[in-house]
Amino acid sequence: MNSLTMKKIILIPIVILACGTAFAQQAKIRSGPYQGPIVPMAAPAAPAVASGPFYSNLDINTCTNCRYSPDNGYFILGPNNCYSPGATQWISYSFLAHKSGTVNTVQLAITDSGFCVAGSNQFTVAIYSDACTNTPGTQIGNAVVATVGAAPCALATANFSGAGVSLTAATRYWVVVTTSGLSTQIATTAVWWNANLAQAPYNLNDGNGWIAFPAASPGGFAVN
Repeated sequence: MNSLTMKKIILIPIVILACGTAFAQQAKIRSGPYQGPIVPMAAPAAPAVASGPFYSNLDINTCTNCRYSPDNGYFILGPNNCYSPGATQWISYSFLAHKSGTVNTVQLAITDSGFCVAGSNQFTVAIYSDACTNTPGTQIGNAVVATVGAAPCALATANFSGAGVSLTAATRYWVVVTTSGLSTQIATTAVWWNANLAQAPYNLNDGNGWIAFPAASPGGFAVN
């Protein structure tokens, strides 16, 4: 895939299939959205008293010793980025708070892309309510500036201790990552790498066995 093509499809994952042989195989068949009637979900069991982070998908992969997968991800881009100049891309992921309290830090699997030399290395992180439209709603408290990690498997850490962000258990929120027009963010060219759990291998029963497929999302992060 040439550079121009990659620039035109910046919104898709960075890596679709890493193995050359996989391109010749039939693609995974997607279902699309459910079209039938929705039935009520049974009430979940009462949770135990929560401890640890509000949310985390930064589980360790014992094969790579990394808390996320650098096999695929989505770009975080300021408009003056070095990969696709003029393009801006912001990404958000939702999470369900496991406890109530005040957020202190957010850790993110965001590093320099490694594809080119970026002119800036910071980005903005905020926590939003849920709009019930599969999109972020309203920002809660203040946004925080963080610095991209140098390379996988580093983590970027946003200090929320003074941001005034309080969460309620069993409530859905969004971690939103953007770039600003500041000189420290306008040329950021980073990648939010997918969580280890984002791997979605598939088997078409065609004799080729299981095909690795890093789905690119959700990105790796923890809210503490």
